[in-house]
Amino acid sequence: MVVLGGGFAGLYAAAYLGRSDLPERGVDLLLVSARNYFTFTPLLAEVAAGALGREHVTVAYRTLARHYRFRFLQAEVEGFEPGERLIATSRGPILYDHAILALGAEPQYFGNDALRAASLPFTTVEHALKIRDCLVQRAERAATVPDPKARAGLLSFVVAGGGPAGVEVASEIRHLLRDVLPRYYEGLDVATVTLIDSGDRLLAGFDQRLAERGLGLLRARGTQVQLNTRVLDAGDGWIEVEGSSGRETMAGVLIWTAGTRPAGVLGGLDVPRVKGGYIAVDQTLRVEQTPGLYAIGDISGVPDPRTGRPYPRVAPIAISQGIRAAANVENELNGRAPEPYAAFHAGKIVSLGDGQALVDILGLPITGRAAWSIYRAAYLLKLVGTKNKIRVASTLALNRLFGRDLTCEC
Repeated sequence: MVVLGGGFAGLYAAAYLGRSDLPERGVDLLLVSARNYFTFTPLLAEVAAGALGREHVTVAYRTLARHYRFRFLQAEVEGFEPGERLIATSRGPILYDHAILALGAEPQYFGNDALRAASLPFTTVEHALKIRDCLVQRAERAATVPDPKARAGLLSFVVAGGGPAGVEVASEIRHLLRDVLPRYYEGLDVATVTLIDSGDRLLAGFDQRLAERGLGLLRARGTQVQLNTRVLDAGDGWIEVEGSSGRETMAGVLIWTAGTRPAGVLGGLDVPRVKGGYIAVDQTLRVEQTPGLYAIGDISGVPDPRTGRPYPRVAPIAISQGIRAAANVENELNGRAPEPYAAFHAGKIVSLGDGQALVDILGLPITGRAAWSIYRAAYLLKLVGTKNKIRVASTLALNRLFGRDLTCEC
């Protein structure tokens, strides 16, 4: 039994199977991931802003494997042969009886290689740390530049994508540049953060009134928001955009959160697809026309039977899909029929930084400090590993007394 990918979907699938009686019955359970650690991605924006570090949001799979009774292999997945039930990896071929694909997504640049080369993506902890290094490095350089226009160019940041990831990283960057770093650096008053989205609103999956409230808070705090605007091109220190007023070229650093696609290695997998290149699965999460293979999380195109549209690609849905796919594998091995997947995504949370958040629970919109408290409590409870929960809570408290980590690999 092989689980490919160790994000929320893959980890929870492996953990479910490891806690079952299958290992005791001689079933070999293997989790394969290119990295040797799990990343708690909902807190990456705070890593980018120096509030947290790598150690707060990562946990070694070897630690988890011992606790949940699965084996771990660090390897790159290089190809598939579903007919032969074979997976090609950088560490050699793996034969399987059942496999769960949970390889996640990668940034989508819509075929524009210039954007790929010129922007900072935001999907991994390495990306978040690189953004933090860029922020601090530019603050260091700006502190010694006398010309305000040159300083403004160094301290201009453009975030492409108005979904939760874009809103969160733009909010944290603004807070760092305008509220935190000025305690230690001079001349940061010219810093700007611009959030760009091609749609006519932010946070498309949220209640519209709540999203409008978030837009108002962002602008009131000094974040520039440009809707109905798309990024056309970018290079070293410049970004070309097109909006309602035509084209313009902006100075600054481009941070990319404007879309994802299924992991590139899946392009060579000969299985049915749905719109966007996502793997077509039935309601039990089995890949269509492919026995023994399940696909979950950001790579799957399972539709919500209530709406006909794909489920949102967020952590709670990935977790529930991981558990359902694992339970269906268990059902198959025990001679039972797989059960259909269904989930009700009851809540949405997005942080606006500095004590503000937006929460939508069962259609009830919550903002302000109450929403921030819910945001903090929800993610502390969901963090993987007791040590990480204690570490995050204590570090956030210490930050209020002693400030954030402002070191960088400059």
